[in-house]
Amino acid sequence: MIATARAPLLLLLLALATVVWIVPGSRSLAAQEAVRVAGTVTDETTGQPIEGAMVRLADFAGSVRETLSGSAGGFAFEGVAPGEYVLGVRRIGYEGLSTPLEIGPGGLATLNLGLTPQAIPLEPLNVDVEGRAPRLAETGFYDRLEEGWGTYFEPEWIRTRSVGFIRLSRFVSNLQGRAPLSRCAQVQVWYDERFIGYTSAWGTSGPVSINAAGLHRSAVGPAPRILDELSVTDVGAAELYTPPAPIPLFALNDTTAVCGAIILWSDWTARTAEIPQVDVKLCEPAGHAGEVALDGFVEDELTGVRLPAAHVFATYPTSEGALRRDLAVRTDSLGRYRLCDLPAGAAVELEAAYGPETGRRDVFEAASGTEVRLIVQVTMPGAITGLVVNEGTGRPFRNVPVVLVGTDFRAVTNTAGRFSVEGLPPGAYRLRAICEGFESLAQDVELVPGASVRVMLALRPEGPLPPRRCAG
Repeated sequence: MIATARAPLLLLLLALATVVWIVPGSRSLAAQEAVRVAGTVTDETTGQPIEGAMVRLADFAGSVRETLSGSAGGFAFEGVAPGEYVLGVRRIGYEGLSTPLEIGPGGLATLNLGLTPQAIPLEPLNVDVEGRAPRLAETGFYDRLEEGWGTYFEPEWIRTRSVGFIRLSRFVSNLQGRAPLSRCAQVQVWYDERFIGYTSAWGTSGPVSINAAGLHRSAVGPAPRILDELSVTDVGAAELYTPPAPIPLFALNDTTAVCGAIILWSDWTARTAEIPQVDVKLCEPAGHAGEVALDGFVEDELTGVRLPAAHVFATYPTSEGALRRDLAVRTDSLGRYRLCDLPAGAAVELEAAYGPETGRRDVFEAASGTEVRLIVQVTMPGAITGLVVNEGTGRPFRNVPVVLVGTDFRAVTNTAGRFSVEGLPPGAYRLRAICEGFESLAQDVELVPGASVRVMLALRPEGPLPPRRCAG
């Protein structure tokens, strides 16, 4: 009888519970369903997809999700709850992108995020040495200069002597006058790693011609004299080698081994313009017993962005253990590196470098499947400091949380109402002070590398009664 008496009541409660979900203004379960956020990262100038860009999705509660764009520039976040977010994109060689994103119950259309190319300036290697051109550094010019096997003419020396039109035939003669002359009647001349002919300090009749569009073979008739066709303004650096000096591998042949070589680098190569673009192929393990490969990434310590064309230096003992070997490799376009054929279990000392910046040297065990992350501080951190005050009275607030919306950076004001958030990557930020009973107006800040920005956040009372937990 009791069960029978309660049955109508249970049915009534179930019906009311069903009605609650369809009351106007309430949100349905379907509206709470997670959605997919996807898009493509492209070069805003060329429209080409950008691989290896770090895409970051952060909500106002401080939860952060990250992924890397693929070979076609695509990225995706699965299971994203509807709400307000900040979407950020970073890639070495491009300006950072940060934009607010409101995700509704129906999700978003596919996003197309265009990044603007940005030159990455490299600081001087020494206080008395001019910043080195990344593209010229990639040719090995500065490494050979430090070894000192030949005679080297740096970009600054060339620039101070390139006023007006001076034919290269005459200029090369001047260069040869400042270096030991070869005993051969003719010397090969190379331009940006390409053989362009011979010189005896009186010109050349090489078979290749250069015009404004680049290097090409003459279509009709004999090609003009290369060193008379070019001007000194086409040159940014030069190297002269006389036997028995070792010749760079790209120019080494039976003739240069006996007679030496003159190597010229174009003005374009010697400009300090942008990050070097290097086509790096990772090594493949030989598969010998007792040997393993060590893989990993080189990343910027502050932003976590992976660094292409970074150096990785390794020192490890040989299989006999008595001697130690040094190995140097480069990271590929995605910041990946690989060290092949290491003795299994060996203690390997690793150090990464990017431009003039060098990371910490650590020791890792060479083991199959191990992935080692190396960090270098390339991006200089910034800071945001400020004061939180009552908009009506001007009095400072103490013990008030200050958040950078969409990030996990936080600060709390001191007794004088001041706060400081340090170690920030460059980019756009939105600051908000949180105080019960007060309306918080967000303030946008643009932070450049190494800068410190000061702000003032004013809080406005939401009602006539003073709050209990927050006073100012």
